[in-house]
Amino acid sequence: MLAFSDRFLITLVAQPLKVDLDLSDAQLGILQGSAFAFLNAAAMPWAGGIADRGHRRALLMASVLAWSAATLLCGFAGSFAVMVAARALLGLGQAAVAPAALSLLVHHLPREKLGRAVSLMTAGISLGRTVALLAGGAVLAWLSASSPLEVLGFGAIRPWQALFVLACIPNFALLAGLWRVVEPPAAPVRDGRPAYAWMWRHRATYLPHFGAAAATMLINQALTAWAPTFYVRVHGLTPAESGLHLGLVVLISAPLGHLAGGHWLDWARTRMPRTAASRALAFGLALTPICTAGMVLANSTAVSLIAFGALIAALGFSSPAALAGLQFVTPRRFRGRTSAIFVAGVTLVAFGAGPVLIGVVNDRVVGPQHVGMAMLSVFGAVALVGIALAIAACPLEPRRRDVILP
Repeated sequence: MLAFSDRFLITLVAQPLKVDLDLSDAQLGILQGSAFAFLNAAAMPWAGGIADRGHRRALLMASVLAWSAATLLCGFAGSFAVMVAARALLGLGQAAVAPAALSLLVHHLPREKLGRAVSLMTAGISLGRTVALLAGGAVLAWLSASSPLEVLGFGAIRPWQALFVLACIPNFALLAGLWRVVEPPAAPVRDGRPAYAWMWRHRATYLPHFGAAAATMLINQALTAWAPTFYVRVHGLTPAESGLHLGLVVLISAPLGHLAGGHWLDWARTRMPRTAASRALAFGLALTPICTAGMVLANSTAVSLIAFGALIAALGFSSPAALAGLQFVTPRRFRGRTSAIFVAGVTLVAFGAGPVLIGVVNDRVVGPQHVGMAMLSVFGAVALVGIALAIAACPLEPRRRDVILP
């Protein structure tokens, strides 16, 4: 939750950041996506290898320290180049979170509860976005109405900069809590070659699942990056008001979607074990264009927010299937590396392409004030591709008992 809160805080301050640093929408998309994604994806397989060797708690603590430093640097960035460097460091710092956390989950929990457990983790991701929008919006409103925050050696800083600085404080409590993590025994894996060989051998299962999951996450990340800006530009809200409104909606709809998806996945695996994850992904993607159209075409802010909530819930329903589905078909000894490779690839596609793609369409095709139409066109096209891949994954799900291991 805290990792994704710090990751998505930039979406709340996108408009004042754009004005103060004189950025284009494409540059704004780079900061929200590509600048974070490339180093994050490159470091994640390495972090997964360390997780498989049994250093999960140390990985998580080092991760918290690194991303806290990056968040602080975001607060003192005065140019596009420095902000890119800060976002890259943030990506590096958070590379260990997913592989270490997933490795801990699958070692401590029985398979029949894994779907619900992963849904709690993915709900934490959405709650992180809620914290960024809701708490961040409230703090930003307070900072905007108060005297400028003074920082020793830097003088007065802008409200959006102060928000990044204050966001580092909760991470110290997280460090203390990580001491209580119980480290399970290390898996007997000496190098990454068996994991890569396993994935290549069963690529007919992994590749369609990866594509459908990447489509889901691309829409999710692009929506998170541009929804606050959409409500500022189209519905006339301030950045703080946009964060508060969206935060309240996400606070309700996201956990409902994630938990419903996790419970449905555990139920469906007892009846359709080969297709449960694929069906969940396809269902959420099928609802995406409908909900997006309601969000961007509604004249009423209230109606638009209701459709936005439905879209968040639909994407949340699919999220547990993306991660838990991977665990169902991967042997325990490979799950750290496999999860890292999978999440790295999805992050690279979703964060690297999603926000930038919307920014380019804004700059080159529809114009900045029609950001809603950019989201509708991109989300619709990506959803169709994702549905096709999810359907293709169904007959390719492996049947043999030696593939799905405890």
